[in-house]
Amino acid sequence: MNPSSRAFAASVLMTCALIHPVPGHASDSVSMPKEKQVPVPSSGEMANQLELMAKLHDRSFVDPKKRYTLPELVNLAQRHNPSTRMVWEMAVQAAASIGMAESQFYPTLTVESSYGGGYWNQTLTGASGKAGGQSGIVVPVNFDDQASGAYSNLSAGVNLRYTLFDFGQRIATTKAAKEKQAGAKLSFNAANQQVTFQVTQAYYSLETDRRLITAAEISAKSAVDVLASTQAKYDQGLLTEPALLQAKQAKAQADYDLVNAHSNWEVARLNLIEVIGAEPQCGLQVAPYDFSQLNGRLVAPLDQYIDATLKQKPDLLAKVAQAQAAEQALRATKASTLPQFSLKGVQSYQDFNTSINGAALHNIGLSFENYAGFVNVSWPFFDGGMNRNKVKQADSSRREANEAVMQARDQALADVWRSYTTARTSLERKKSADALVAASQASYDALLASFNLGRTSIQDLLTARSSLAQAMATQAQSDNAIAASLASLTYASGQL
Repeated sequence: MNPSSRAFAASVLMTCALIHPVPGHASDSVSMPKEKQVPVPSSGEMANQLELMAKLHDRSFVDPKKRYTLPELVNLAQRHNPSTRMVWEMAVQAAASIGMAESQFYPTLTVESSYGGGYWNQTLTGASGKAGGQSGIVVPVNFDDQASGAYSNLSAGVNLRYTLFDFGQRIATTKAAKEKQAGAKLSFNAANQQVTFQVTQAYYSLETDRRLITAAEISAKSAVDVLASTQAKYDQGLLTEPALLQAKQAKAQADYDLVNAHSNWEVARLNLIEVIGAEPQCGLQVAPYDFSQLNGRLVAPLDQYIDATLKQKPDLLAKVAQAQAAEQALRATKASTLPQFSLKGVQSYQDFNTSINGAALHNIGLSFENYAGFVNVSWPFFDGGMNRNKVKQADSSRREANEAVMQARDQALADVWRSYTTARTSLERKKSADALVAASQASYDALLASFNLGRTSIQDLLTARSSLAQAMATQAQSDNAIAASLASLTYASGQL
């Protein structure tokens, strides 16, 4: 064996040793001992839980006999898309946080009660029947040096606490909660707009693929006609075999393009079903869209879209609300480092009973009632720098939220500019696409007639047929670009 072969064999053996360690080898110690492994639920249990969770929401809401229009699809998505439901729950949580913050303005009333007992044992020295010789006993009792007994203790009370003044901490906390709720509502609106936009995009893509199927069908029919005409000429000896093979190749290509168009349409349909939150096997049918209804011009100048973006785009305004909430949170954090003044009222009752073994007095019962009122001052004077760092953290969060607002603003304006430019250029290309289809159709019809008369070669005819198919696809994609760019412009400006 030459040196290179030995080196290769050694590398293979080393790889096998790493994949399948030899029993008792040192590499076996790499595996974690069973007693240190974290137990996890079995896959069967997790699958059962997943099935139960999937049944919480009905996904069989699509009527397979109905042909849904775009507004109807948007309505389904807003009610059944998981993202809208999640954002709604976030809004509910934000509303609950306001109630939690406002509850700090009310007094807190705490009721405490306990009952229990035990057994005590005490050894005494110098028990002479005098009070001075009995350690720990209030009533003079004559008993032996060692005493014991069982006891029971009942304790009940009410505590009332009310914060008088906290340098605005509760007010700032409540304002922060309200700003967060406003941000949650705006985020909910933004989620609905995003779902609407996703449905619109998926719908236009599906309809564009449907039109591409139509174009592919026309191209396939054209390829069949060309092949039939070529075959007839070949049978008559007017064309050579290479020309016939070219016609057959063109038909095979047209058939492939048709199958590919159908495949793309199925994928686009599944994308639309996913956006509306339905099951893939729901049998969704979509009503066709007339792209000729699209407006041939932009309905407003760029300045109006920019103004609408800054005033009503919900996700941008949600960032502003979050920044304002961070500002109030900073104020609340600063106030938490200052003294707090509060009132406290206490009413308590305690009953203690015990028995004494080996004494003349066998049972002792004591009861207490307590009524008290306090004015408390709480000031975290020294905490090792915790409050200082809490303020520093809250101030950094405020600055971060402000930076997020500016970033979202710049991104929103860039999206409007980009969508407006794309919409304008798409509208300009529309006329060129329509003219291209008309010219390609006329050229193909003329060359087909000329080919049937034997005046045009098969290569020129196939080139014209290919150009017509490409022109029809370009027209469909141009219409989709217009619809998608107008939807993007409306979404970017917060008007969807």
